[in-house]
Formats: sequence, C-alpha cells, structure tokens
Amino acid sequence: MLTQKNNENICMRFSTLTNLTNHPAKKALVLLMIIFSVSCLKLCADDTTPAQAQVARETFVAEAKKYVGCPYVLGAVGPDKFDCSGLIYFVARESIGKQLPRTSRALYSYCKIVPDSKKEVGDLLFFKTNNTAPITHVGIYIGNNQFISAISDGPNTGVIISSLNQPYWKPKYVACGQFIKSGKSKYAEEEFEEEVVKADTRSSKQSKKTTVAYKGSSFYKADAQGFDAFTVDSSVFCNWSLISPNEFMFKWRGIDLHTNVRYSKWVLEPGFGLCFRYNHGLGVFQLPLTFTATVNDFLRFYAGPVFTFGSPQMIGTGEAISASIFPGIIGISFSTPSFPIAKSRVQLVQDISYTVFNQPDNAALPFLQSISAGLVMFTGFRVTFSAGSFFKK
Repeated sequence: MLTQKNNENICMRFSTLTNLTNHPAKKALVLLMIIFSVSCLKLCADDTTPAQAQVARETFVAEAKKYVGCPYVLGAVGPDKFDCSGLIYFVARESIGKQLPRTSRALYSYCKIVPDSKKEVGDLLFFKTNNTAPITHVGIYIGNNQFISAISDGPNTGVIISSLNQPYWKPKYVACGQFIKSGKSKYAEEEFEEEVVKADTRSSKQSKKTTVAYKGSSFYKADAQGFDAFTVDSSVFCNWSLISPNEFMFKWRGIDLHTNVRYSKWVLEPGFGLCFRYNHGLGVFQLPLTFTATVNDFLRFYAGPVFTFGSPQMIGTGEAISASIFPGIIGISFSTPSFPIAKSRVQLVQDISYTVFNQPDNAALPFLQSISAGLVMFTGFRVTFSAGSFFKK
C-alpha cells in the first residue's frame, strides 16, 4: 500500500510539472532562460598554438585588405561598405569565424592591451579622434607601422591604409589591443607577459591610476577601464497596441522606463534589467525584472518575472483579470544605429513584448483576450554608456 501511494504521488508531481511547461508562454520563457544561461558560461580556454594563432592573424589581415577602397557608411557592417568597427566586426567573422563586439569602445574593452613594442600583425589599434568618447576609432595593424581602417572624413575616405607616423594619426593613437593569441613561441610569450607586468608596475607608481596583476595568462586591470566591460543603458518608451477584444485600432497603453546592465565581452552579452511600467490600458503599475541577451547593437531578447500593483481590468471591456508573476514577460527589442551625444550613444528603439495575464481563478484567458491584454509595442529611445565612464575624470 505504501509503495502504491508513493507511486501515485510521483505520478501526480510529474503530471503537475508537465502541465507547468505546456503553456506556450512558459515554454518560450524557459527557452530564453536557457539561452541566457548558456550566454553566461565563460568561453572555453584558448588552446591555440602560436603557429595556429599566426595563421589566424595573417588570414585576418589578408581578408581586411580585400576591402580597401570600399566606402565609409556610418553603422554599416559590409559586405561592400563599412564604418570603422563594422570593418573589424565583419572581417573577423568572415575570415576566422570570430564574433567580436560591434563598437570601437567595446572592442577596446574586449581586447588585451599590450605595449607598442610588442604589437603584432592582426592586432587592433585604437584612437581618440575627438572628445566624444575615450575611444572613437579602430583599425587593423598590418605591419611596418601601417594599419587598415574605415575613415569617415579627410582627403581620403572609406577603407584605406594609413601610417601611424602620419601627423594626423600620431597624436591621436591610444593603444594596441590583441583579440587573437600571440603568434610568438610559448617561451617568448611568457617572457613578454612578465615584462608587461614589470612595466605596468613601474608606470603605476608614477600615475597611481592603473595597476596590472598577472594570473596565469590573463591580465586584470584595476582601474576605470575594468568597468568598461559593463555597458549600462536606459530607455524611455510610449506603449501602444492595436488589438482589443472588441476592435482593431490604435490604443495608448502607458509609459515605460527600462534600465539594463550587460557584460559586453561575450558573444551573447548577458544582462539584467529593471523596468518601471505604468500600464494605463489595464489600470495597474508593473515592475518587470528581466534577464537579457544582447546579440549586437541592434537586437536584444529579454524575459523575466513581473510584479503587478493594482487590480488589472481587461482593455475595452473592464472585466477583472489577474496578473501572473511567473511566467511574466518575454520580448524582443530592435534598435537603430546609434549616434553619439557627449559620452553616450543614443538609439531609437522598438520593443515587442508579451506579458502573461490570466482569469481571476488563474485559468488561462481565451486567445484573443490574452493577446489583447499582454501584447504591447514599446516605441522610444535608448541612451547607452560604459560603466567605466562613471569613474573617469
């Protein structure tokens, strides 16, 4: 009897678990949470040999040379027009299958900064060409103090080869960064890393701004640049929808303020967001907590629980409904290319999200009512800046 009762309990629990995952919104939310979890896993250790790294470097540079002469277009990522970071993004993906961050500042945070005396073919060179940001331009080093980059203005524009010795570039040069492992021998690389530590230790005593610690084969910066790996953005939205139980027409649904922090050094940039929403259509205030996965500057997925304050009523009919905490919200965000303002970047954004609502007894709403209550468009703008900018004078 005891065994039979235990079996019945197990069956009931399994049946309950199955029912929990049968809801389409829950399935989608679980899938997005899995994607988010995978994006949070650190990439496997790089076991590339120096010889393989050198081949990757040469392949990367050879691919970049193919696009010399292509025009510069802000926000373009190829295949026949580029901006400066778009060229690196496209060439790295096409030549060696490497997915890099999209902007010059994010590339700077992603790379390992090395002394100029140790730069190698295939490294990235970073410049500050104006006062809008610490890093505003990036190019590919091809040897002999020359680099390839996409230039927006001057006597020669587009993808061209320039020299670090040119009067224009020399004072604007900031640093050299590596995203491909060194092509030198293992012994030479270890010796080089020790030299970097010693040099940076000496410089830290003078500037008292940067200290570099050595651990295995990684460098950890203890200054404001370390915070540049984190990107912060805030968005303001006007919310609207087209569907209600009784009609198909535009309806204002409220206003939103979204804030998000993400780690920008991985391919799928994982993040965490907090939203403040006045849902005018349903007569409630909501607080979504979102887990985000940002693919690039133009696409983001998000999902998470939603806490609702007030008693929601169905749009158009006034019938009482109930809000779900989990599953809460699932959505996708599209944004335009950004334009700089001071130390930030501004984009226009269009979000499409679905928030789960149920009947007062927590049973699922009919399809039309569920879509009417939960499917909302968010149109607004986003301001993005590096977390390191808070600590830089």
